Amino acid sequence: MLHDHSSKKVWIGKRTIFTSTIIICLIICLFGFMVNLKREETILAINNLQEPLKPNGMLQSNSIQPDSRTQYLSSSSSDNHQEDHLLPLLPGQRTRPPNFDGVISDDSLQMFANRAPFVHHSIDAVTSFDVTCAATTVVKLASPADYEAIHVGDTLHYIIEAKDSYGRPRTIGGDFWLGALKSPHLIAGTAAKIIDHDNGTYSMYLTAGWKGDAMLELTLAHPSEGVHWLKTTYKYGDHLPIWDGEFQLGNIKETSKCYLMYDSTWNNMCEYQPKKALKHTKFVCDKPFTLPCESLAGIRGASNFPVEFSRLLPTEKRVLFSGEHLYKNVAIPHGFINIKERTDNQFTIPKDTLQLPLCGPDLPSPLSDGYWYNGQWNSLVCDTKQTYNKASAIQCLEHTNVVFTGDSTTRQWFASLAKLLDVGLPEDHDRSFFLERTLAAPDINISFVFHPLSTHPKPIFVNMSQVRFEVDIILDSPRYTCNNVIVVSPWAHFIMWPWDAYVEWLTHIRDAMIEVKRQCPELKVVIKSPHAVNKQTTMKGRDFMFKEMMHAMREVFQGSGVMFIDIWDMDYAYPAPMELHMPDEVINQEIALFLSYLCPENMQLSLTPTSENIHLPSTSENIHLPSTSENIHLPPTSENIHLPPTTENTQLPQTSEEQMQLFKNVKVE
Repeated sequence: MLHDHSSKKVWIGKRTIFTSTIIICLIICLFGFMVNLKREETILAINNLQEPLKPNGMLQSNSIQPDSRTQYLSSSSSDNHQEDHLLPLLPGQRTRPPNFDGVISDDSLQMFANRAPFVHHSIDAVTSFDVTCAATTVVKLASPADYEAIHVGDTLHYIIEAKDSYGRPRTIGGDFWLGALKSPHLIAGTAAKIIDHDNGTYSMYLTAGWKGDAMLELTLAHPSEGVHWLKTTYKYGDHLPIWDGEFQLGNIKETSKCYLMYDSTWNNMCEYQPKKALKHTKFVCDKPFTLPCESLAGIRGASNFPVEFSRLLPTEKRVLFSGEHLYKNVAIPHGFINIKERTDNQFTIPKDTLQLPLCGPDLPSPLSDGYWYNGQWNSLVCDTKQTYNKASAIQCLEHTNVVFTGDSTTRQWFASLAKLLDVGLPEDHDRSFFLERTLAAPDINISFVFHPLSTHPKPIFVNMSQVRFEVDIILDSPRYTCNNVIVVSPWAHFIMWPWDAYVEWLTHIRDAMIEVKRQCPELKVVIKSPHAVNKQTTMKGRDFMFKEMMHAMREVFQGSGVMFIDIWDMDYAYPAPMELHMPDEVINQEIALFLSYLCPENMQLSLTPTSENIHLPSTSENIHLPSTSENIHLPPTSENIHLPPTTENTQLPQTSEEQMQLFKNVKVE
């Protein structure tokens, strides 16, 4: 009996649970039905109030016209009655009002708009759901008003109206454009300054600096969506530059992987802390099999930018860096223009019409940096006093020690100046990491030192005995003389560095310069800017990141007394394909600009001007402010020691013990 009673209790309990479950399921189903009914009503109202959608969510190009947006039926009243199922429901309405004529009142539309979570754009102010497309983008001349009225000295103002692939206007900015006006047969060209109005339109300014035919070109390098990813994700991404470290002790050689770490921890690795070049950034290597950490002889770059870029680029973002979204030219009506001579019959802008500041630190940026004509660069940034000739170079650099630091583009500057001074170059100078030449009579010494830890695209062996950090060169410069010029160009090999480590590198260079200027106010530090490299699809995003590096340089060195030589527009304007290593004609003009910064008020040149010396141009509309008074001028010291002239080239230390002076505090963790 006890067993039967227990079984009955169990059966009753199971029935209760089953009944409760059925009731709960019915309640849930009823609630879901009510929610779904409400959702369908809302969707029907939205679809009737908005334009029909494509399957992918894009607006149809043949959508309803604005003046008939709320008019859905145009047939007779009997037709309306027969097709009531096509009429829109108002928000909160379950049945259509009697005698509904197919028109929604303005009050009802406003009630719906107030409840909607999104802002609705009509077809005449449509939001662009696609990215900017070069093929549909429109370029219009704003001033001068007439293409036939362009004269030498005019500032050309174009309006860029960015559109997507459907021809709809973009409503946001942020696209990365490159523009120029070029005349290859005249060896003439000028780069565009493009101002983003953050609404899908841009102003493009160019200077008509020479008489003759010219072709306007505009390139969409990256749409704003790609730029946004570069700025927010790639720039601050988890970059890990890698090198192959080569260790040597006697005849024993071993290799291991080396890395650049920023604010990281590690165990059982060789750590190399640069003396003063870096603080939070460490260079570490896996311990070699048998050799000590102190036996590191050199490194080879093992990182590859295209591979690194692809590693960080998500699959859904790849379309932004391919096809029609990567370095595409815009078709420009009336892109071929004819620039007429001035009313005073001048073929270029006469220098005596300009009021340019002297070349020096912290100069303002005009609408145009200048232009090329007949193979000569004419600066609009400052009043250049130097030309590319030996007499002016010797006069400017007498009793001066010039050190070029950085990469192979800076080595081009060294080679150009060495040729100009006629001091000769070794045959392998284009592959050397340390070069030095001396001109004894005027006491001029020039040298080139490659910087360490460069993420070189090729596995080139960098001998640690032949490279030095820029900070160490600056700090050691007063050892023999205060008449030093240090040229720094930190950009081409830092594309894969962690961004914070790169900014730290720049900051320590600035701090070292300020420290030395307390003892040697004569010290001049020159920053050579990056330039656009090329349009290779394998180097996606690189030009934009070089531009970001240039902005970082300006921000870090602003007001410090550094002379910032911006060659971005100068190189892009040259009427020839863009390359990492620009042709000698460009490099020589960069050296002439460099000399003008070093000697802004130079004496009379010994060479007689010829008709080929083109005057520097500008436009009357450009306003140039005087150089800032915030430049740092530190008191001179009486402890300056001058280095006697010598014709013997000084070599950097070669022994393994001296090599490691590059790094301090070598330790194993």
